[in-house]
Amino acid sequence: MKAAGLKAIETVMESQAVLISSSTSGTHSPTLSDGNGDLQTLITNRIHGVIAAKKYVLLNYNVPRSMLPDVVKVTPGKRAPTVSPLEGADWVAVSVMVERKSAAHVMDQLENKGASDVLVFDIINSR
Repeated sequence: MKAAGLKAIETVMESQAVLISSSTSGTHSPTLSDGNGDLQTLITNRIHGVIAAKKYVLLNYNVPRSMLPDVVKVTPGKRAPTVSPLEGADWVAVSVMVERKSAAHVMDQLENKGASDVLVFDIINSR
């Protein structure tokens, strides 16, 4: 609204989404859960995935293998970074999730430590 030059005059209604379940709601829905658990778990996992995707971005960069221990301190990831060798060089490609709010600062730190080709991608969903 602010971007369009509009302002709120009155709040008509406030709402929120709530996932409600009972102790007898363990009903399986083969079309929605593919037999891998109950519907409540499926929906909860999907919601958590979207929330994580809004909080994190995917950061990819290249770095000499010798500098990998230093840059991993900057980008430890949620569990650990994905490291792949680059063809014909003693370099590796690193892919890692970082918090969206700190992405610019992390990019600066990586560049200062010798990383190159630093790219940031939006994440749509995550599990």
